[in-house]
Amino acid sequence: MVNSEKNQQPPVRVALTGGIGSGKSTALLMFAARGAAVLSSDRVVHELLEREDVHAKIAESLGIEPLLPGEEGRRQIAESVFADERQLTRLEDILFPLVAGEIAAWQASEPATSAPLTVVELPMLFEAGMESGFDRVVLVTAPTEIRRSRHEGRVGITDFEQRASRQLPESEKRARSDFVYDNTSSPEELDGFVAATVAAIVGSEER
Repeated sequence: MVNSEKNQQPPVRVALTGGIGSGKSTALLMFAARGAAVLSSDRVVHELLEREDVHAKIAESLGIEPLLPGEEGRRQIAESVFADERQLTRLEDILFPLVAGEIAAWQASEPATSAPLTVVELPMLFEAGMESGFDRVVLVTAPTEIRRSRHEGRVGITDFEQRASRQLPESEKRARSDFVYDNTSSPEELDGFVAATVAAIVGSEER
């Protein structure tokens, strides 16, 4: 499923968002399986944190020792911002604009420009003020207890609470999204939602 020579409109830019533990990473893979070009903002952040200029800027802003490479550097950052609202805000002020720039560059590159739609997984879409860079917003959500139980097995309850506190209430995300799925059932039903969403978005753009 690619843009043909006869149909040269640019891909529809889709943001995929949702609270921690909602299942949006699984949904991203399903979008990819249905012909979308996809990108994870978590991957973008990891790549940014490997850049020396970003290392230097973060260390200076947070007032910490020069960052070590890889996982150790990310641990230094996590220790600095954990439970410190001001430090976390400083980090976000550096990373959010960089992430937005990387996403825009990816949307303008191959293979994104040859796909019918691009889908970027962005947990902090609204919090970072990035929604203007997209044509459609897809929200995958679930009740707090379900999201907490999904995440707790991977990292821990304290980590869940800290991350969730930085995100908008699910009700507000619903009001600002074009497509919403309550991910409380099977993976097959989530895949059905993704299929219907792709069909609706691509179909609405045909001329």
